[in-house]
Amino acid sequence: MTNETETVEAPDESVAATESWRQALASRRTELAEPESVPATQAAPMDYDASRRNFIRASFWTGLGVSVMGTLGLVLDFLYPRNVKGFGGPVAAGNVADYPVGGKPIANSAGQFWISNLDPNDTADNGTDGGAGLLALWRKCPHLGCTVPWNSSATAIEVSGDVGWYKCPCHGSTYTRSGIRIFGPAPRSMDSMAIEIDDAGNVTVHTGIVTSGGPDNPERAVQHPLLPS
Repeated sequence: MTNETETVEAPDESVAATESWRQALASRRTELAEPESVPATQAAPMDYDASRRNFIRASFWTGLGVSVMGTLGLVLDFLYPRNVKGFGGPVAAGNVADYPVGGKPIANSAGQFWISNLDPNDTADNGTDGGAGLLALWRKCPHLGCTVPWNSSATAIEVSGDVGWYKCPCHGSTYTRSGIRIFGPAPRSMDSMAIEIDDAGNVTVHTGIVTSGGPDNPERAVQHPLLPS
């Protein structure tokens, strides 16, 4: 009886030991499998931080660029000339009725020019050189920039006995009514400015449009149906 009992119990102990080893091995596989997911979960926050830094950096430079462009635009807008009046822009010079034919040149201080209605029949040495109509002459001497007056009592004995010339007080350059140089160190005749006359006879001189003086000065005179003749 005793031998039979011992023989039956032995297999039960062997099965129990084998089952314990299996459980231990299964437990170790489970413990080793878990850490494999750790690196993946740690990489996500690093990618997020890099994207966030790039976004902040891009936002900063974009904002800075917009600010600089806005400031530059304001400066240019402030410096851009609007409604220019006086010298350098269009200057009102009255009406054609204000200029009798062959009359004395009239000074315009705002536009820095002389304007007169040239008489084509004036054949004097100090006359119009055949010009007919309104002519605006820049008062700046082409020599060194002195202001040239119209002097009704001036003479040019070097070339003529006629009285009344444009004569530079600085170095004696002398010009006819049409601005033609006849004496002095000036390199050319007086410069002219563009004239515009509307349908009502109102005169505008564009002081920003200057043509260098030359022998064609008389031909630059502007005629108009309402201009006294």
